Amino acid sequence: MPKTGMDEFKALKKSYSKGFELKGKTIGIIGLGRIGVEAVKIALGYEMNVLGVDPFIDAKTIDVNYAGHNLEYEIPIVSMEEMLSKADIISLHVPFTGNAVLGETEFSQMKQGVIIINAARGGVVNEDALLFALDNDIVAAAGLDVFENEPKPRVELLQHPNVSVTPHIGASTGEAQEKIGLELADQLIELLS
Repeated sequence: MPKTGMDEFKALKKSYSKGFELKGKTIGIIGLGRIGVEAVKIALGYEMNVLGVDPFIDAKTIDVNYAGHNLEYEIPIVSMEEMLSKADIISLHVPFTGNAVLGETEFSQMKQGVIIINAARGGVVNEDALLFALDNDIVAAAGLDVFENEPKPRVELLQHPNVSVTPHIGASTGEAQEKIGLELADQLIELLS
């Protein structure tokens, strides 16, 4: 008789490590542009502590709608070093400017067991340093939507047991594509006016 998922489910369940709740955890948001601010709003919805890092701003207040009430929230802006030492999760929302934002130096300053999320651009995380940090329990896990060598990402990242990957499709929803089309149309209308 062939095995079913029921036969292996208990063993499979035990093979996965336990997760953790986001409430009360600290998230470091690198880059507080439009997308970074949306990430802050999501984190606040999970009752996370937020630390913002952005070299171009000293203060950032955002409007948050909570249960039908508009509230203002001032994002704490801290140094990269402070954020790295305190964050349980680090999420990047920056363009690639020629150098990695997270490299060997930054990984050496991180809190042990941190989770890295990069859905920004390939190259903003030094992949050699990330793999070293993953293999040496500095980084517990990484969620990656972008890679240095797209469309040929490193096989070590694709196969790493503590890395979850998507093929640069983080913004590939039907609604996102429609919004992009509308934004481009508005820009063309403005340009031609």
